[in-house]
Amino acid sequence: MKETIKNWKVSFLLAAALYLVLGLVLLLWPGTTAAVICYAFGGILVVYGAAAILSFFLSRAAAFVFDLFLGIAALALGIFLLVRPQVIISILPIVLGLFILVDGLLNLLRAFELRRLEYQRWGVSLALSLISLAPGLGVLFHPYLAAEALVMVIGGVFIYEGVSDIWTIFMVGRLTKELRKRMPIEVDPIDVE
Repeated sequence: MKETIKNWKVSFLLAAALYLVLGLVLLLWPGTTAAVICYAFGGILVVYGAAAILSFFLSRAAAFVFDLFLGIAALALGIFLLVRPQVIISILPIVLGLFILVDGLLNLLRAFELRRLEYQRWGVSLALSLISLAPGLGVLFHPYLAAEALVMVIGGVFIYEGVSDIWTIFMVGRLTKELRKRMPIEVDPIDVE
């Protein structure tokens, strides 16, 4: 269990670092980033779709029709992304807004878990999670904002999310140390150091 918690902590820190990097990229190059994302996904889907279709027809084993359908759908979506990226760019802020909202809700659950563990400063984590919910809701309910400005705002929110997640990890580690000192036997299996 101790190893699982350590792996969780490492993956959580990597996700926070990814938030920071993605936030900086979105903040500094909003228009270019959105177009590059569309072209990259489009290219990946075209290659995947073509490979799936080719594999279906070249396969000597019994191939599933679903694989052919999936290949055709991926190829069509990839071509659409390459030809009409502006459509996807207009939808991208809503998708990212949903992502921010879900992450904010997860942070909210973590704050209540800190409260359940009787951590005295759980309110700070609660406040940070509520602050992160606001931009996600704003993006979802105001999609008429200019896509480039919205991508910049989302970049700033991702930076905030990364910093907030790192702070939460630090606080959970600190809480674990405090609990370990008070109750070494009960807390030792969940040590996150």
